[in-house]
Amino acid sequence: MLRGPEVPSGAEVRFLKFLNGLCEEKPALRIYILAWDFHLVFAHEREWMQRVLFHWMTNPRLRFQFHNTPLAGSSHHQKFVVVDGALTFVGGIDLCEARWDDRYHRADNPWRVSRGAPVKPYHDVQAYLVGVDPARRLQALFVERWTSSAGAPPEGLAPLPATPAGSTRRPSNHSGTPLPGAGAMSFGAGPIALSRTDPRANGATLREVEHLFVDALDAAQHLIYIETQYFSSRRIQQALLARMRAPGRPPLQIVVIVNERAEALKEELAVGLRQAEIVEHLRRAARDTGHALGFYYSACDGSSEAFRATYIHSKLMIVDDRFLTVGSANLTNRSMALDSELHVSWEAVGTAPADRRLRRAIRRLRVSLLAEHSGLAGLGIRPLVRVAALVARLDALASRPPARLQPLSPPTATQRAVMELVEPQELPFDSEIPEGPGPSARDEPDDQLPPRPRTILGRLMTALRRR
Repeated sequence: MLRGPEVPSGAEVRFLKFLNGLCEEKPALRIYILAWDFHLVFAHEREWMQRVLFHWMTNPRLRFQFHNTPLAGSSHHQKFVVVDGALTFVGGIDLCEARWDDRYHRADNPWRVSRGAPVKPYHDVQAYLVGVDPARRLQALFVERWTSSAGAPPEGLAPLPATPAGSTRRPSNHSGTPLPGAGAMSFGAGPIALSRTDPRANGATLREVEHLFVDALDAAQHLIYIETQYFSSRRIQQALLARMRAPGRPPLQIVVIVNERAEALKEELAVGLRQAEIVEHLRRAARDTGHALGFYYSACDGSSEAFRATYIHSKLMIVDDRFLTVGSANLTNRSMALDSELHVSWEAVGTAPADRRLRRAIRRLRVSLLAEHSGLAGLGIRPLVRVAALVARLDALASRPPARLQPLSPPTATQRAVMELVEPQELPFDSEIPEGPGPSARDEPDDQLPPRPRTILGRLMTALRRR
C-alpha cells in the first residue's frame, strides 16, 4: 500500500483495489498475477481466501493463478513484474501487506500500519529496467510458468521471443527514460544479465543464481558487500572460505548485513542455527587469513517496545564496486537449488566511459545503503566511500552510541547448547542439495520429515525446553 503525504487525497492505496480500479478505468488492460501455492504449514502467515478475493470480487480481466513447483517442498519465490512488454521490476519485494517503509526505518511511524496495527521497519531493494528486451525475456518466463499452472497461456499478451529467459554474462541491453518520481539511482543504458534458480525433476534443476554468486565471490579483489534475509547456504560458505584461503590473493573487506535474529522458532530451526554456525566459521577463517569481516544488523531509528531492529528482506551482492546483483534469492540452500529465484546483474568489465559510469553508480548505491543502515547523511557518509579498512571504520561507527549499525552478536547460550546436541546442517527445511545427477531435492515435502531429522528435531525441542 502507498503511504505518506505524496498520495493524492481520496486515492485508493490498497494494492488489489488499486489494480482492480485500473481495470475498471482501462478497458484494454489485462493483469495477470502468479503466486506461490504455499503449503498448509504456512497458512497462518498468508492471507486466506485469495482465490475468492481475486475471482469473485475483482474485474474479470484481473486474473490470479496459484503456481506449484515440480519438486516436493519447493516454493515459487521469484518476484518480478512486467508492464506493457517494456518495463520490468526485479528484486526482493513481495506483493503483499506489511512491506511499506521509508529509508529512515523509524521505530514508530504512523504510516507504517497494516489493518490498523503497527508493523515492523522493513528494508528491501528492487531494480527496474526500462527496455523491451529484458521485459520480453521475463514475459516469456512468466507465460511458461502460467501455462504450466493453468494449462493454457494467458490471453492478450504481446508476441514472445522464441526462447525463454536464460542466464548469460551479457545477454541484453536496456535503455529508456527513468520513471518520474521513482527516487531510484540511475545506472544508465547498458548490458544486464538475468539468472535463475529453476527447480526441475530428474536432477535438471537450473542453478544459475548459485553459479553467479560463487563466480562473483571468487572474482573479488578488494570488497564483498552482501545484504540477505538469511545466510545458511553451505555452498556460499564454501565459496567465501575458498576465496579467503586462496594463496596470493589480496585481502578482502567483507561486509554482510543480516537480521539480528530469526523471527520465530520455525525460522530458527530452518536457518537460524545454520547461520549462527556459518558466521562463527567465517569469523574464525577471517582471523586466520587476515581478511576483514563484519556481520551487522540495522537497528531502528529511535526506540520502541515493539521494534528493535529493521527487518532485512533484501537480497543483494556487490563485489569491488564493479559488480551488482539484485533479486529474490537469499543465501540459503533452498534458494540455490529448491525454490524458483530470479536475479538481475550488472558488471563493469573494462575502462570505457560506460564502465566507469557504472562503477560510480554501483559505489553510490553501496554507500547509500550503508548510510541508510547506519543512519548517516550528508558529509557523515564520507567514511563509507573508501574501501580500504572499511570494516574497521564500520566497527568504530557501531561502537559509538546511538549508532544504528550494530555488530551481529555471537551465538546465544541457547544456540550453543543446541549446536552441541545436533549438527545444524542436518536440520530439516533448508537441507543442502548437492549438484549433479540424480534427485535434486528430497523426496519428502517439509511436513513429512525423514526419520533422522525427526529424531534431531525431537532432541532440539528437548534442548529448547530445558533452557
